[in-house]
Amino acid sequence: MIVLGIETAGPLGSLALLMGDGERKEVQFKSAGKLGAELAPTVQRLLKEAGLGPDSPPDLVVVDMGPGSYTGLRIGLAAAKGLAFAWNRPLLGISAPEALSTRVPEAPQVLCAMDASRGEVWAALFQRRSDGRLDLVEPGELYTPAVLSQRLTVPTVVVGDAAEAVVDDSRGIVAASQPVWPSALQVAELGRRRFMAGARDEGLDMCPIYYRPNEAEEQRRQRSMKEKGGKKRSRRG
Repeated sequence: MIVLGIETAGPLGSLALLMGDGERKEVQFKSAGKLGAELAPTVQRLLKEAGLGPDSPPDLVVVDMGPGSYTGLRIGLAAAKGLAFAWNRPLLGISAPEALSTRVPEAPQVLCAMDASRGEVWAALFQRRSDGRLDLVEPGELYTPAVLSQRLTVPTVVVGDAAEAVVDDSRGIVAASQPVWPSALQVAELGRRRFMAGARDEGLDMCPIYYRPNEAEEQRRQRSMKEKGGKKRSRRG
């Protein structure tokens, strides 16, 4: 199975190809600001170098769903959906915390801590089962670093670009010696494993994971809350 991996949620972004013979190819962008202009031609170049193209596309497209860069996520997911549709190939989404957590193979508990700016950390907690797999036990939420650190009551390995804000060596809360962001290669490898295990996603319904609602969504939420509050007051009156 040949897999195309797309990772555009991080600081730079990357593309990867997993070939059927085990060969791995990966290209990293030099600047996140160039994603919009460079993503499509880079995909074309990567496929051409591997002897692939529109008539012989990869068997599976896998994309990082975030959280991460708002613009990068939109660009990457739009490209992944477009390619999967054009090639008539399945599409899978992998969250950044899921990809990062798999880089810590022996830790009994793994926290993915990502810098959400505004003094907050977006974090998701995983615990390892007896068969070695990681289960997501606390989905991603926003915390202050102090509150998040105090929630960890057992030794934990922390991954992600906000790991240093959470660690407390005296309590066994330590940072992983791994990259702070998943690569397209890691996303592709995890996606292939999930697909081979039977996982399937509905491409048209896939939406990025954001640290928090964007400004427009937050304004709609606040308007909705005000409208509901106004209706309640009217009924009381």
